[in-house]
Amino acid sequence: MKFALIAFGNEESYGLLFVGGELLQLKQEIRYFDADEDGVAGRVLDWGPDFICFSPMTTFYPSALKLAREIKSKKKDVISVWGGHHASSFPEIVNNEGVDIVVVGPVRGTIEKILEGRKGLIRSVLGDPADMVMPARKEYYRDVPRMRNRYRKVMISVMGCPWNCAYCSSSCSHLQEIYGIDDHKRYFLSRRPVSAVIKEAREMMRLGRTAEIEWGDDEVFFGDDAETWIPEFVDAWEKEIAVPLYVQITSTYALKVSDKLLASLKKVVNVAGMGIQAVRPESLKIFNRAWDSESKMKAAYDRLVSFGYSVNMQAIVGLPVADPVEDAIDTIKGLQRIGAGSVCSVYPLLVFPGTAIDKLCREKKLPMNDLCSIETNTGIPSIAFSPIDVKRLRNICKIGTFLVKYNVDERWMRALIDLDFNDEASAALSMNKYYECVCDRLKEKGPRIFHEIEETMKLRY
Repeated sequence: MKFALIAFGNEESYGLLFVGGELLQLKQEIRYFDADEDGVAGRVLDWGPDFICFSPMTTFYPSALKLAREIKSKKKDVISVWGGHHASSFPEIVNNEGVDIVVVGPVRGTIEKILEGRKGLIRSVLGDPADMVMPARKEYYRDVPRMRNRYRKVMISVMGCPWNCAYCSSSCSHLQEIYGIDDHKRYFLSRRPVSAVIKEAREMMRLGRTAEIEWGDDEVFFGDDAETWIPEFVDAWEKEIAVPLYVQITSTYALKVSDKLLASLKKVVNVAGMGIQAVRPESLKIFNRAWDSESKMKAAYDRLVSFGYSVNMQAIVGLPVADPVEDAIDTIKGLQRIGAGSVCSVYPLLVFPGTAIDKLCREKKLPMNDLCSIETNTGIPSIAFSPIDVKRLRNICKIGTFLVKYNVDERWMRALIDLDFNDEASAALSMNKYYECVCDRLKEKGPRIFHEIEETMKLRY
């Protein structure tokens, strides 16, 4: 059978790479298609697949559905298969025209059912993360060549997240409800073997240029085996791969792990991302992050910096509170107190289907913003606040990196967020924010690599 795997966005479609690996293991014919290129529907139809496969982020779901319907309108017998976080969090999409199959959970063990003719919802049975196939990067880079030499690639060692943040579609509780606590922990919160991770990285490096790896684990230090797995991994990574990592660390684990482990990981890390998200205790509670606090964040930031880490702080604005703009300004000021001079990323709150924040908004009957495309770079929040508040929140997202890195005074801050930015200025602000992040991570190589990014990236601003 022929499977067309259709990829969206500027980053590697990591989930679809594993889907491709599973299909190759089962001797199926695969081809990837770049949805960002013009005429993709025609190219898919010319190839004549039996199945069209999608694993879009929520922001790309409307475009993916439109594309699936276009292809199916011209090839009646083609079957559309959907998976990934959006499909697993909101399996009701199976009722939408253009959706034939929704896979809930990992792909392993589901393709056989698809080949048998099953349709509708297919739930995977969890196996062992050590048995994961090699992702089909060779075929992906063959078919989507712009990704071959993209400066940043994606890898993971742990599939799930130990936290239960209200805004996240990969929340711990969501997957526990599907699979049960024990199976969830065994599969989603267990590390892949170091040998498997290194094997994947070697293949990736052989196939194209890579300047850094975005390590997709939601908490790099999580797990009982962290103190043994990470040093073994660092030793192998230094010897065989030698590409810097961008990792995610929470304040809890930054303060919990040993000095020895922090020093070990630093050997292969260029920047650590640390989720601040909010600073008001009541806002952290809304996010189900009441375990965190500004004092913990500051202590964690200082400890990471003392070990030589550059820290990229992350925050979310546009919360369902009475004063969303004041809450956002408090968050920016908190970021300044924690780490003025550092690069940060400020995002709008995006309400993903099936999340706790989605349920909260529905309970409060909060209207959603029709202008929100579920895209962080636009700065537009999901909740339909007043037009002036939406503008101010958008501007805070656009200039938040500038406000924190250069420790801008609150009076200037309040003046700047009332400015009206045209499309050219909005695009320039988004790219400048991206430039700061790239140069923070890649140092002297940053300006050259960013120039390459500008020539190939299709930014939605």
